[in-house]
Amino acid sequence: MLDTSWRMLLFGLVAGLSPIAVVSTLAVLTSARGRANGLAFATGFMLGQSAAFAAAYFIGAAATMNTDGNEQVAAGLELAFGIFLLAIAWPQRRRPEEAVVVGHSRTKALLDRLRGLRPGTAFTAGTLLGIGGVKRLTITLVAGATVGVAGLGPAEDFAAAIIYISVGGLLVWLPVSIYVVAGARAEDWIAAAETWLTGNQRQLMFFSTVVFGLLLTSDAVVRLL
Repeated sequence: MLDTSWRMLLFGLVAGLSPIAVVSTLAVLTSARGRANGLAFATGFMLGQSAAFAAAYFIGAAATMNTDGNEQVAAGLELAFGIFLLAIAWPQRRRPEEAVVVGHSRTKALLDRLRGLRPGTAFTAGTLLGIGGVKRLTITLVAGATVGVAGLGPAEDFAAAIIYISVGGLLVWLPVSIYVVAGARAEDWIAAAETWLTGNQRQLMFFSTVVFGLLLTSDAVVRLL
């Protein structure tokens, strides 16, 4: 259980350290109905991430129900994901400046749309972001399958899922919680954080992807040896 919990924490950190997720959250909080939109967005995000995790968990559990070698299966999944992270990191580092400008323009357009949401559409947007794009969805699927093949008891499976889901959504539900409590007093902090994150999005993505890719790959290799 301890090994699985540690890996869920690591997977959750990889998923949670997503600049686009936290910037999107901050944009929703600065919309006309910040509290309502933020709560709807965070709720949708957590539900979307939970649904993707549950699907991967049941697939992993079913696939290894009558087989041995679950440790090797889990290590193989971790190795594949670590290599995947390293593979997608290099293009992020070498992206031409023109592409960076286009990326910033797309991010700005996305944030402008998020600021115009209502609670219903904020919930939908949060759900889609919680399920994620290629990177987040892959992380969630690997995490869910890892728990599914670990052969733990129901209570331990549930605890591992809670670790991943809560850590993976930390930079969504935490800013929303702060804003719900602090309200207008947090607006200056939110605006400053959004500006900094938007300006450093590419660098943050690259370094977090490389660090976690190396950690996961090395851990998987040790488990397989």
